[in-house]
Amino acid sequence: MASKLYTAFSVNAADQFVESLTESADEYYVTYGKHVDYTESSVPTPLTSVVNSIYQTYDEMIGGKQVRSADVTLAIQNYNWSNGTIYVEYDDTSTTLEGTQFYITTTEGTNKHVWKCIDNNGGVVSNQQPLFSTVSSSLEQITINTNDGYQWRFMYTIDDTTNNKFSSNNYIPVVTHSNASGNAINGALDHYKLTNFGNGYSVFCNGAVVSNGSSSNTTSFVISSDSFTLSSNDDFYNTCGIYITAGASNGQYSTISDWDASSNTITLATPLATTPNTSTRFEITPNVVVVGNGTGAKARVRIDTSTNTAANVQVIQRGSGYTHAEITVQGNNSGGTATARAVIGAPGGHASDPKNELYARYVIISTEFANNEQQNIQTDNDFRTIGLLRNPQFANLQISYEDASATLGVGNTVTDSVTGATGIIHFSNSSVIQLSNTVGQFIPSNSVYTSNVTITGIGTAKQTALRINAADATRSNANFFQQTTKYSINMTSGGTFSEDEVLTQDNYTGNAVVYAANTSQVSVTSLKGVGFAEDSSRIVTGGTSAQTAIITDTILPDINNGSGEVLYLENIEPVSRSNTTTEALKLVIKF
Repeated sequence: MASKLYTAFSVNAADQFVESLTESADEYYVTYGKHVDYTESSVPTPLTSVVNSIYQTYDEMIGGKQVRSADVTLAIQNYNWSNGTIYVEYDDTSTTLEGTQFYITTTEGTNKHVWKCIDNNGGVVSNQQPLFSTVSSSLEQITINTNDGYQWRFMYTIDDTTNNKFSSNNYIPVVTHSNASGNAINGALDHYKLTNFGNGYSVFCNGAVVSNGSSSNTTSFVISSDSFTLSSNDDFYNTCGIYITAGASNGQYSTISDWDASSNTITLATPLATTPNTSTRFEITPNVVVVGNGTGAKARVRIDTSTNTAANVQVIQRGSGYTHAEITVQGNNSGGTATARAVIGAPGGHASDPKNELYARYVIISTEFANNEQQNIQTDNDFRTIGLLRNPQFANLQISYEDASATLGVGNTVTDSVTGATGIIHFSNSSVIQLSNTVGQFIPSNSVYTSNVTITGIGTAKQTALRINAADATRSNANFFQQTTKYSINMTSGGTFSEDEVLTQDNYTGNAVVYAANTSQVSVTSLKGVGFAEDSSRIVTGGTSAQTAIITDTILPDINNGSGEVLYLENIEPVSRSNTTTEALKLVIKF
């Protein structure tokens, strides 16, 4: 049994992942963590064991920021155009196209433009980049032919805002361009590859129309050539093509059905659309016959007159609707016949579907930590990991409430009927409830009481008037979470604890690592055990500083340890945070 998982599967998976990030059913957070130095001399690759990928990740997590739909995009590898590079031309038969430079990025002004290479002129170096400023939307397809013989298909533009948010040296976002996709032609034949150059082609000639015998004659006329000797043999040019290169009927093409050598008269198989005259100049070359399931394709073979062999195939009309095509070269020659094959465009036509055409199996998640994000992002220490966390459960939300009936019971579920947020009461008195396992966002109401909250679970369901406690308003903001455990302390030694040192407590076998500390509070990560006790008789000691303190109060992390799914983790060089800096974080995920 033989099988192959196509790249389209990966592109679809990446696309579905982007879609899930924009849906309300799931919540994703970019996380930051690990303020303690690596034990290795260089940045290590994250380990995939359960201990390392889950337990350690949560232990070292400092906080997170929610991913919004504007923070995510499909992406591809970036290949900036460079003078002197041989670019790979698109080929529908290639099995190695992905990962090659068959498309490029150029920059004009503040925008970037993406181009697909349709023809690399037989594999020569590129020395002229395509310019978007020269693109005309009136073309059959939005293409650029540069002086180095390359043909480029314009794919899309990345505006300055999108570029700054998502682009990097290695990756760029994938967007759509309505003009480019709107001009795509399904099944067009944009390029032909010669598979044999043939030999003995002496039919090539160029020249001018001498007369057409009639002001309306579009099928028969007398020609002359000032560069070549016209054949003295009747029918010599039969089945060849004639291409009008200048003057009246410029750009038109037909095939020759008869050549009368005695009068230098050619007759066309199909009439020209307009009447030629003595201003008309032409080229006679071998004709390309296209037989396939599409319509309208026309092409000719251009001859290298120094060797009398085929040089390349020029597209006259791209046609449409082809999924296969057989190619025959017609024209008088004394040696082997040239052969060619048609390169069929991507389904829907070039630029109709950039994500699949350019193999967008990457996703970029881009967000910023701007200063302290209004106290929601911690700035006291550095961090060394960034990650992606799906659907964590928020914990320990404190809500003040007003209800004349009774204290709300521990174990009841609290639901915000507007947002759908839920939580379970784990502490309650006559004025305050604390929730664990909260999902979603409870609407902060400050001093205004609301009756949007329903209590269910134990006893009879009831509606009650609640408000978010002003002191804990940020804890209700599902856009962020802080994952350090915070202890209110009284220093007994007169100093402060040091960052990254290990704390221990008398009569307790666990420990924790200091994230930040001052004389009244210490924040920790990597807490081992159930947590330090609020006990004036049990001293907390810093392993490096030897400073001591007693704990008077505890504020637990915003999310339940181990809740949600860690989907991605990246180890990075240390990032130092402050209240006056902004860090742009870009996660690139390959599917």
